[in-house]
Amino acid sequence: MRYRKIPGWRAALPAAPPPRPFIEDGGSQPLTRELPAATEATTIPLQHLLASLRQQMKGDHVVHASVLSVEATTRDGFVLLLGEAEPASRSEPPRLEAHLSEDQRAIIEAELGRAFDPFLLANRRIEVGLRTSLKQRFSRGATVQAKVIGLTAISEFPIELEIQREEVLRLLRIGGVRFGPSTWKEPEEPYHVAVIASEVGDALRDVEYVLKPFETLGLLLIHRIKGTFEGPSAERSLIEAMAKAEALHAEHGLSATLVVRGGGPASSFSPLNAWATAAAARRLPNLVVGVGHAATPRTVLDDVAGRSVPTPTAAAMLIRDLVRGTALRAEQALAALERAIHEDIEQEARRALARVMAAYEDAVRLCVANAEQQLLKLGLTVERSLLASIASHSEVLVATEMTAVGDDEHAADPHDAQDPLVEGGLAMVIEAETGFVMTTAADARLASRLILQFSDGLMGVWNHPKSITTH
Repeated sequence: MRYRKIPGWRAALPAAPPPRPFIEDGGSQPLTRELPAATEATTIPLQHLLASLRQQMKGDHVVHASVLSVEATTRDGFVLLLGEAEPASRSEPPRLEAHLSEDQRAIIEAELGRAFDPFLLANRRIEVGLRTSLKQRFSRGATVQAKVIGLTAISEFPIELEIQREEVLRLLRIGGVRFGPSTWKEPEEPYHVAVIASEVGDALRDVEYVLKPFETLGLLLIHRIKGTFEGPSAERSLIEAMAKAEALHAEHGLSATLVVRGGGPASSFSPLNAWATAAAARRLPNLVVGVGHAATPRTVLDDVAGRSVPTPTAAAMLIRDLVRGTALRAEQALAALERAIHEDIEQEARRALARVMAAYEDAVRLCVANAEQQLLKLGLTVERSLLASIASHSEVLVATEMTAVGDDEHAADPHDAQDPLVEGGLAMVIEAETGFVMTTAADARLASRLILQFSDGLMGVWNHPKSITTH
């Protein structure tokens, strides 16, 4: 195999040669001679480096740490997840898994002189003896292996988790403090939401996966507050985080506050059962707790919260439903307003149309009445004008004497002003339908309507024709 030399790479390596490797568990054979002293680093095979690391990792140590969680293994023993005794502010705090065998547990019980339950170590500071080594695992590479070989000291732990939970709830009830679902007030327009979550883990990511689209659209403003849920400092960290949420509520008016964390053994939820944590949580508005998973035991924080759900995702979905409910109510209100406006306009239009139609009918009736009067006047005027015209063009005078006169009697002269029969008598008799001027009484009897022209005006009369009979 050919190699390409890289100039200057040796300057970054230590000048002293590596220690003599010792290969175990079927590795390479140990070297048969000492390496010569050299001022430059020498090239060694990878298995030699791993053998050297094994040799350095191998040893017994007494460690001051905190137990983050305890889990029973499917095989013999328990696995203790160890963390810093005094956690520092860092994004990736150190973690180390240590295996406690049943044999070693029996030795610890004999030293304590009583029964020893490894689950009681959760969230306690301990001084523990560890035997470490470097282990080569198939497909996982080299990892540090630790075994518990002794237990030097255990910090005081108040009471067991369930007893602690019941005691805290009892104190809350005695104090007369309202907590639980009765403190929940449905926000009409949720906007400011605080999320208390751990810096590590998937709880915050699960919440953001559900609520991030609403935040992008400007429907929500999420205030992210980091806190610690494991280890001795978890209680203090949670109290500080809740104080920040309370300050945000005073400034913005939070619609809800979410406290979320991932799953784990029951022993790791001890900080959520603490009295100080519950006292700080009860001051938060619309507290939503989503810790662990469906099988996680109930904590004091679940009882204090206005809404308790099994997981962080369920807590985020509750806020999502509130936002959607607000949008639905707004849509329904707009639809109702539109219907009300439409109904009001339609009713007002009907009333206005009715008023217009009534006024129109009154106007029509008035016009018809006026037209009838005008037509009547016009008819009378036309009728009088026609009669006057006919009378002016007629040279025939009708005698007022309706009875026949004898041959030996002298007929009165109608032009004689001294004749009393002519003076103040009829001037003309006309048939109204045809305008025919009557000259005889027989013609007048046959007409149905007559117009009598006097010296001072006209008058129409109805005549009932009768057949002339001879007596």
